[in-house]
Amino acid sequence: MSITEKLSNFICAPAAPTPEVVQIVDLCLLDWASVLYAGRHEPVARLVREQVMHDGGKEESQVSGLKRRLPARAASLVNGVTSHALDYDDTHFASLGHPSVTVFPAVVAMADRIGASMQQVKHAALIGADTAIRVGIWLGRNHYRKGFHITGTAGAFGATAGVAHLLGLSKVQTQMALGMTASMASGVKAQFGTMAKPMHAGLAACAGVDAVLWAKAGVVAAKDGLAEPQGFAATHYAECDDLAFKGLGQRYLLPEVSHKFHACCHGTHAMLEALQDLRKAHKLMPENIRSLQIFVHPQYLDICNIYEPRTNLEAKFSYRQLAAMLLYGLPTNRLDSFTDAICSDSDIRDLRSRVTVQPDLAFSETSAKVVIQTTKGKYLSAEHDFSRPFNLSVREQKVLSKSDSLIGKKHRIKLWSCIKREEESDIRIGALLILP
Repeated sequence: MSITEKLSNFICAPAAPTPEVVQIVDLCLLDWASVLYAGRHEPVARLVREQVMHDGGKEESQVSGLKRRLPARAASLVNGVTSHALDYDDTHFASLGHPSVTVFPAVVAMADRIGASMQQVKHAALIGADTAIRVGIWLGRNHYRKGFHITGTAGAFGATAGVAHLLGLSKVQTQMALGMTASMASGVKAQFGTMAKPMHAGLAACAGVDAVLWAKAGVVAAKDGLAEPQGFAATHYAECDDLAFKGLGQRYLLPEVSHKFHACCHGTHAMLEALQDLRKAHKLMPENIRSLQIFVHPQYLDICNIYEPRTNLEAKFSYRQLAAMLLYGLPTNRLDSFTDAICSDSDIRDLRSRVTVQPDLAFSETSAKVVIQTTKGKYLSAEHDFSRPFNLSVREQKVLSKSDSLIGKKHRIKLWSCIKREEESDIRIGALLILP
């Protein structure tokens, strides 16, 4: 059975999720809706929104930052870009992708168009997220290290899967949709630190909507565009690890997702947590620090190690900048900590000049070590690995608290209630999830 056949069977007839999996989907949906709302004023969100408004079209789906609706494909594009604009959304480290910002925009936009329920949205999004995660694992580290952004590549297949399930496509139609996605999935890591990075999420979501609608209309594509000779895997440096599909349809991988509790690249979070512990334990002051060494997995040197960041976006991808900000007490979980001005602050620049980043294969992709030498010659060190997950109740409280900070507690309570109740309503799904 081909990869596309396996995925199509899963998309069309998935197993029922456990209550724990459903709870994770709920948290992912709340987190996505919160970062979507918070990102609506970002320059890239405004620019893309203005362009799709200019294009116009049938009023089908709710768009973040707009009162009027737009075609589903346009809504998925804008909402995907907007929800990834702050780089504050969830990450699945086994696949190295951001599943929610590609899958939820596509599924919610189509749900708005057809009048689907909250329960249908969550189930379709789970199918899409699991597909994105497994395709990302299948593509592998080589695909990523060659320069492809898995959020844009594997995420497009996840968006297609979620929308195909929501619309009830046949297995053959689903294969055609996945085949067409192989010609549209894209995204390169050269864009990290620019407006084009969040574009990857929106383009992946839009590709999913387009591929499904075209397949439903009868467009024919390669039966296995993923794995055929000269298909996606062969042309995109994929490792093609078939173990990625072990347990497909029986066990969901979404519960392994990591939510962000710092408003910057997830690759920096282990360092920030270790440094935060060290600062608190020793009451460290910037003027008492002679040097700081950060030890991380080598893959992050070309992702989040911008040496001299100049903008708020670049700051989110700079170990040295983030370490200096944290040591000066700037809360890295707050969006307003990230400004262009903070990159040129003389005190921050002075401290970050004392920071070095060292690659070390002894550390996993989810771990880091920090070593501080004080002005008195004392060495202090700490390590952190966030692959050790929070228990579900702690995770829920942290996501709820993050949502409160992004959209306000009043909005969060209302939104969480809508997500948990799954009530049928005359109100279209976008009106419940996409706050004005």
